[in-house]
Amino acid sequence: MLPTHDVPCPSCGEPLFSSTSLDDGVNAEAAESPRIENDAGGYFIHCPHCRKRVGMERVSVKEAVAYRVSPDMD
Repeated sequence: MLPTHDVPCPSCGEPLFSSTSLDDGVNAEAAESPRIENDAGGYFIHCPHCRKRVGMERVSVKEAVAYRVSPDMD
């Protein structure tokens, strides 16, 4: 197994999800991943601790699709 690390919420610092990637990406199709939502404002998740909306960006590597916290957070 690859080592994992927690990706912190930009608002409260609590863990949003665990990632094995150095780019802090999350595979939205994995059962243990947070639910990635999409609306007119783009992709996002809600922090399970502070409930703040956290903007996400879609990243593709070859045929795999993942999401990571957007640098242009809401």
